[in-house]
Amino acid sequence: MSQEIVAQLVRELKLLKIEGEKDVYIGDDTLGTLEGLSSKKESAALVQESACEKKIASPEAKTHISKTSTPVVTKSSAVIVKDPVQENIIVYDVPQLVQIPPPPQFEIPDGTKEERYNWLKNRILNCPVCKEHVRPGKKVVCGVGSLNAKIFFCGEAPGGDEEIIGEPFVGKAGQLLTKIINAMGLQRSDVYIGNIMNWRPEMETDVGNRPPTQQEMNFCLPYLKAQIAIVQPQVIVALGATAVHGLLGHDPKRRMADVRGQWTTFANTPLMITFHPSYLLRNNTNKAKRVVWEDMLKVMEFTKMPISEKQQNFFLEG
Repeated sequence: MSQEIVAQLVRELKLLKIEGEKDVYIGDDTLGTLEGLSSKKESAALVQESACEKKIASPEAKTHISKTSTPVVTKSSAVIVKDPVQENIIVYDVPQLVQIPPPPQFEIPDGTKEERYNWLKNRILNCPVCKEHVRPGKKVVCGVGSLNAKIFFCGEAPGGDEEIIGEPFVGKAGQLLTKIINAMGLQRSDVYIGNIMNWRPEMETDVGNRPPTQQEMNFCLPYLKAQIAIVQPQVIVALGATAVHGLLGHDPKRRMADVRGQWTTFANTPLMITFHPSYLLRNNTNKAKRVVWEDMLKVMEFTKMPISEKQQNFFLEG
């Protein structure tokens, strides 16, 4: 087993831990393969990688997460985007060739939604910092969808498929997200889909994906907030632990299993927390699907979408 594959396994286990998983099933064949790792060098590399993960020391995050079924929020029409508050998120010790500058400040010109979106998209796609961190031949990724969408789905960063096509959520996780959207009675074109990041976080290998760093997410947050200001959705859906940390700030006590399905706010907009579609790819059970679906039912109810009896009963076991 190569060091790249082992490193990817470690990253996946870390993500599962962040998402609240406490146990992982391992088949006999897989266990035998792991036990067959005889290289002390690879074992040492595993220990070193685990040790190099670190967190920014900070006061406990003060973002309030409501357990009520309906969020309370004050809407704002401001479209001036300035430096985001310094958020505290999980940081991985990843070598960076170029220092990331402070977050950009800009004001969206007046105009229609389409005119403002086109201006913003052009700025993002031609952002020197974004372009500098994109792999050769790959693309900067901007959010897509309806500019009048009620629902804004937000992930953390593009992956390998996304940086090739230049559109968020087009890989396996994106295909599953599309199925979730369809189950809600919508099409992808009815919602808005974006990420905090506009480029795929760089790695020393091409295997897997790396969670973005604090500096990376802070740089891109003004672009995300600008998209939200243009679309003005009724609800933002945060997909996965990394996106939640990026939007709300890191809280060492926060676990996805505890906070999913709860309401909070981001950019003066109600925010629903749920698992990333990739979580369902790793946990392909009706129980896991039902957990995410219950979160979507709350979103549908809040946006006053019709909910059929069939939809109410999706993924119920028994």
